Amino acid sequence: MNATTLLVGIASGAASAALSTALASGSAFALFLFLFAPLPVFIAALGWRHHAGLVGAIVGALVLYGLMGFDTARSYALSVGLPAWWLAYLALLGRPADPEKPEAGAMWYPVGRLAVWSAAIGSGLVIATLLMHGGSLEDYRAVLRATFEQFMRAETGIAPDAPITLPGGRDASRITEIAVIALPPLAAAMWTTVSLINLWVAGRVVRTSGRLPRPWPDLSAFNLPPLSLIAFAGGVLGAALPGVFGFGAGVIGAAFTVVFTTLGLALLHAGTRGITGRTFMLGLTYFLMAVQTWLVVIVAALGVMEFLFGIRARIAASRTRPTE
Repeated sequence: MNATTLLVGIASGAASAALSTALASGSAFALFLFLFAPLPVFIAALGWRHHAGLVGAIVGALVLYGLMGFDTARSYALSVGLPAWWLAYLALLGRPADPEKPEAGAMWYPVGRLAVWSAAIGSGLVIATLLMHGGSLEDYRAVLRATFEQFMRAETGIAPDAPITLPGGRDASRITEIAVIALPPLAAAMWTTVSLINLWVAGRVVRTSGRLPRPWPDLSAFNLPPLSLIAFAGGVLGAALPGVFGFGAGVIGAAFTVVFTTLGLALLHAGTRGITGRTFMLGLTYFLMAVQTWLVVIVAALGVMEFLFGIRARIAASRTRPTE
């Protein structure tokens, strides 16, 4: 490791730690900054090889240890620094397409497998929080319940010893129970989404600088490994089971919903090529998904259809077929 790689790694770790501490202010903009905490580590690892990313992850954890203590540093290392380093490391894995023909180029680690790794890490981190409570779903949900009630009291200005009352006569206890059940799957889905976005942004930044070793992949053409559908379907269906098994399945299903939503978006990108108004249609799709999150289910269903029937290949074949 040369001095430049070391300095880049140190700088990326310091920047990542700074973005992580922004969450303490509690503002919406601080939350936005926090979502990009992995970005400096991604950029360092992609542009200066994985050694710089690993240094960044270690430095970020050490900075947070000095500022905020061991628990925060551990949380950063496990959920931000090390996952960013690992995904960037995988992204730069490659081997010769044909060892006997160097001119054939390299085969790089598939984008679809990176998406699966993101979902696996995201769901694994959430499940690990359950294990930290001894595997007791009741204890885990009790902690979530207390945390969410504390949040509602802070937002509404209600004293700690007073009953929680919400505007419009809404049932605070019912909202709390819904949040306790929904938050873990949402956390896995959010982590997977944020991870993929950070990896994409880092790749674009490093590519612009001319330091990206691999060619920029055609993101509308990526495919998922065969077992992806089993993980997705098993997670969604298994979420109906009671207890810990249902909890784990729901978390996995939510994370892989993001993966199949990404595949559905790839289908939309590939299918709209050459169509007038394509940019507007795609932009409208992303906007509607942001404001009407239930549309994610429809786009994920498109991803499942693409996985099963290879719709993009059929579209490409129809476009190249000569007209009579």
